Amino acid sequence: MLLILMYHRAAPPHLGLGNPPEVLESHFSTLRTRANFVLPGDPLPPRRLNVCLTFDDAYADFYFRVFPLLIKHSLRAVLAVPTAFIVESTTLSPEIRLAVPQADAMQGDTFREKAAFCTWAELREMQTAGAVQMASHSHHHPDMRRPDTDVDFECLQSKKLLENNLGRPVDTFIYPYGSVNARAHQAVSRHYKYGIRVGAALNRTWQPRHQPLSRVGADNVTDVSSLFGTRQLAGFGLKMLGNQLRAATGKWR
Repeated sequence: MLLILMYHRAAPPHLGLGNPPEVLESHFSTLRTRANFVLPGDPLPPRRLNVCLTFDDAYADFYFRVFPLLIKHSLRAVLAVPTAFIVESTTLSPEIRLAVPQADAMQGDTFREKAAFCTWAELREMQTAGAVQMASHSHHHPDMRRPDTDVDFECLQSKKLLENNLGRPVDTFIYPYGSVNARAHQAVSRHYKYGIRVGAALNRTWQPRHQPLSRVGADNVTDVSSLFGTRQLAGFGLKMLGNQLRAATGKWR
């Protein structure tokens, strides 16, 4: 089975959705002893809990707080990058960058004035270290379901910028807000091998038929083992079966 966990910030609660760094480290310590860690496309050993860690939005605290924890625990994670908000480099202090609330980070020129997100230089450093695999989180971070969203542009522009700036192919797209419909999924499928939404379910393979992969939220979770107890996994399994049934009938939205 494949359990894809969704995280956002590693910061105090008043700054937005996520977990404080000490809670996140407890997650990693617990998961390290209980799960087999994978990235998109890796083999999924049977009869094992295979876990993929994903972090949305590429806030600066990922570089300063999550990346060192991944190195410490010898783990790897997928980082979903909204490319419109990434600058090449910055001389701003970590204190300024880490203090930006989530609600403000994508507003106006905050991303440039306070460098609230990882820089291209930082993304390259993390990629080179082998601990982080980059994924597209679109270009402007729109709701991909909106009829006025240019889904092909959001897919292609982000892919082009990521590949040009990082020098490696990018084959995973993580939907902003976890939001997807058939039109968005068709566009993502044209340009990426893997598409990931929320879905709150387990996955059998990396490429479920007629639908994106599902993730389970791990923000604001004090004890991560609560997400993979027997009853909880059974619930995620039932949700997976429901998702498969809806996909088979074309009603997975």
